[in-house]
Amino acid sequence: MSEYRKQWQEAFDELLQFVSQGAFEKEILRAKEIFYQNLGRSHELGESLFESASQSFLEWYLFEYVTRSFQKTPAVIFVTLGLSSEFNIRAIERSLHNHWSIFRVKTVSDGKIVAKDLLWNKERKIELISEGPEARMWKPKVGQIFQSRLFALPSSDELFFTHLWLHPEKEFNLIEKLCEQRAQLWSMHKLMLLASFEAAIRSVGIEKQLTISQASNWNYAELLKRYAESN
Repeated sequence: MSEYRKQWQEAFDELLQFVSQGAFEKEILRAKEIFYQNLGRSHELGESLFESASQSFLEWYLFEYVTRSFQKTPAVIFVTLGLSSEFNIRAIERSLHNHWSIFRVKTVSDGKIVAKDLLWNKERKIELISEGPEARMWKPKVGQIFQSRLFALPSSDELFFTHLWLHPEKEFNLIEKLCEQRAQLWSMHKLMLLASFEAAIRSVGIEKQLTISQASNWNYAELLKRYAESN
């Protein structure tokens, strides 16, 4: 793993420790209630899903969840107070401008991925570090559609991620249709992204069941109904 990624992870861990205790204990419990309300409790998820689901929650809590007590996200509070090293503060401040979206893989070569951001209609260059956990969990292929949060590397236009969720191949057309309709609502993606994450995680393991029964994936049918057909 690159030296920056190691240092970034240390900053991330320090941020998480800071906003998981004291005045934040009630905040993180409330955030879990919101995040897991349509998934079940974290301990009810299968072991294969637990790690990625937990990372999804942590990134959502740190960068999206607005605390009741401070009316800011935990990451913004951490940066504002400036109680860490200069590197850690800068790393988290840079990470405030992340890209949480749905992406389609366009090219793959030499540990680099070019993906189209389907909600923002932009190309994103992604570094896939061979020894990182993301490379072990995913062998990227052109055409795949995945959901992730991308963070910026310093002095570069490349991005990285800590984990991702692949959407089922059978739902690629539906996801593209949804993103095409939602793209014009340029600042209103957060609830839809949370719902699409829920659809992806609830769909893990039911592909064979759907194939045998020839049924449509109700998780994605509901997603389309809620966020495309009503707009």
